[in-house]
Amino acid sequence: MRSLRLAVALARTALLRRLAFALGLALFLALGAAAQQPAIGRQKVPRLTTDDVARPPAAQPAEEPTEGSAKPEEAKKPGEPVATTGQPVAGEDKVTAEESSWRDRVRKARSRARELERAAEEAELRITTLRNDLGTSGQSARYRNDTAAELDQAGRRLIDARADAKAAADDLAELVEYGRQKGFAEAAAPPPTSGDGKPNEKYFRTRLDKITGDIESAQRRVALYENRVRDISQRIIMNGGKKGGDNFYIAQLQQDRADAQAKLDEARDALTKAQADLDALKEEARRADVSRDLFR
Repeated sequence: MRSLRLAVALARTALLRRLAFALGLALFLALGAAAQQPAIGRQKVPRLTTDDVARPPAAQPAEEPTEGSAKPEEAKKPGEPVATTGQPVAGEDKVTAEESSWRDRVRKARSRARELERAAEEAELRITTLRNDLGTSGQSARYRNDTAAELDQAGRRLIDARADAKAAADDLAELVEYGRQKGFAEAAAPPPTSGDGKPNEKYFRTRLDKITGDIESAQRRVALYENRVRDISQRIIMNGGKKGGDNFYIAQLQQDRADAQAKLDEARDALTKAQADLDALKEEARRADVSRDLFR
């Protein structure tokens, strides 16, 4: 009887173990199948990426223009120049700082070249005057000595004056060529009339100053080249002319006289033109009802 009970208990225990094993195996298989199914509808776990770390800031909304400030479409119209500090605004002569500086340098260089050329020409005229004084009879010995000493000094000054005039002319030519390569232009002359249509007195004064300078320069050069032609002619005669002497030297003197005569003709033509320009300017001023005191 005891043996039968023991056998039944053992069988029950074995059955329970089998049931537990079967349940465990069924649960394991169910979990494995669930893991292999697609995760449709399941929410992913958020992850931190480099985009989240180095993401640019969001654009800020544009500020509304306040009263009195320019709207974006009104700030600059297409094709309208932007006015900057120190530069001319629309309607004015627009030049860069470099061109403005170049204009000033050319103006000064032109004035300097003109003054040095005038100084050289006046020095040569002074030498001619001293030579004539020295050749005048009836002068005292002291006067002749003083004149000869001044003539010697004037000759040295003439050499320096010619060298300075040539250097100034070369500097001016270099500046003008630089401006030509850069596309620069010198300042325009004043217009004949002002903004209200009335005669512009500055225009007439500017032209009068230029014409007056042209007349003085032409008169000075006429006297200068007349002296040269006369002096060379005398030297030709003193060296025998066509009757003898050094033929090569005489031929050179004759060429120098021809060159001086050509310069004299140019100076006379320039004087005639300058005087005609002055007459035309006076007539233009009269028609424009400009005061006659301008030409006094």
